[in-house]
Amino acid sequence: MKDLIITHRVASYECSADHLMKPEWFMLYCQEIAEMHAMSHGFGSDWALAQGVAWVEVVGDFEFFRRPTWKEEIRLRTNTGKASALQARRFVEMTDAAGEVLARADLMWVLIDLARRRPVPFKRVQLGEMPDCPCITSPMPEPAAPAEGEPGEVATFTAEQRDVDFNGHINNSAYLTWTLGALGAAHPGTEPRRIHITFRKECFAGDEMEITTHREGDITQHRICSGGETRAELVIAWQ
Repeated sequence: MKDLIITHRVASYECSADHLMKPEWFMLYCQEIAEMHAMSHGFGSDWALAQGVAWVEVVGDFEFFRRPTWKEEIRLRTNTGKASALQARRFVEMTDAAGEVLARADLMWVLIDLARRRPVPFKRVQLGEMPDCPCITSPMPEPAAPAEGEPGEVATFTAEQRDVDFNGHINNSAYLTWTLGALGAAHPGTEPRRIHITFRKECFAGDEMEITTHREGDITQHRICSGGETRAELVIAWQ
């Protein structure tokens, strides 16, 4: 498939008080360009809904080198391919005007049957041939497992309507926003260098949420639960 490349100027509402893009906005860029690219090849959200399925991101691996500044022009490049009979792998690369790589993402997606809530083999919906798509991020640091019986730091809150997207459930980027908010200024470094997120199950506005955090050096591990079920797991490596 042909790469899709778009340019974007970083908006004020995408930045924090330091005038740098918030990390969760790279996740949102990735979601948007993924739909644009899929749509250009005929398998975007409209095609999926006509098949009774939906694209769902199950794993996101994000690597940051430099966050762009307010009003800076950036370039986003993406392509996708088959990782298995059930999973598609997508890369997204963000560069500045000079071509310096600012961030990279390695994303795994599946098609979910909307009625059964189960993954659908690509051949069932006649998706067609997809080339292999290589991973472009470097190996993720392997965190140590939390010590047995270690309670961790717990933050509780209620999922809000403002975090709901057009799918009717909480947008994936909210899990990172919640986690960074729960850490506040108490994280072990100045910038998230690497963020690995595994999405387990969707949640909705009004759900009571709980984030449990464990720290090991410059790595934090986070489990987000609701109703006794794990909804997402994050590992963050800090600079």
